[in-house]
Amino acid sequence: MAVLGGVPQHRHMGRFFHGIAPCLVLIVLGACAAAPSGTPVTLPLRELNASGVSGTVTLSAIDDGHTLVEVDVEAAGHLNMPAHIHPGTCAELVPQPTYALESVIGGRSSTAVAAPLEELLAGGQALNIHLSNEELDVYSACGDLS
Repeated sequence: MAVLGGVPQHRHMGRFFHGIAPCLVLIVLGACAAAPSGTPVTLPLRELNASGVSGTVTLSAIDDGHTLVEVDVEAAGHLNMPAHIHPGTCAELVPQPTYALESVIGGRSSTAVAAPLEELLAGGQALNIHLSNEELDVYSACGDLS
């Protein structure tokens, strides 16, 4: 057995692990506390104006104040479609968006939104996809977030 500073080495190792174990527990608990809670929510996006665009939006909590919004649609030949979360519903959409999303390119978009998942799903908001940057007044798909 090796002796280090007059104390057998195994005693130093015991002290080392005794001192570091509480730190490891705190690190693991901290990582668990930071993990997002809840299950992702997938909602339909329905075609508007005979655009051929329809699909889903999936909302997932990133943390207590941010949500990942993922759009997956059949793009029907529309290469670049702006997308937003608006107040209101698909039937009565308020034109000014609350949150801008990454444009839907090739049928997909992924955006981290600075809002809790619960707030986005509380009702009174809708995800709207525009036909193109040139035709922002033409809506291609919409889904109520509730």
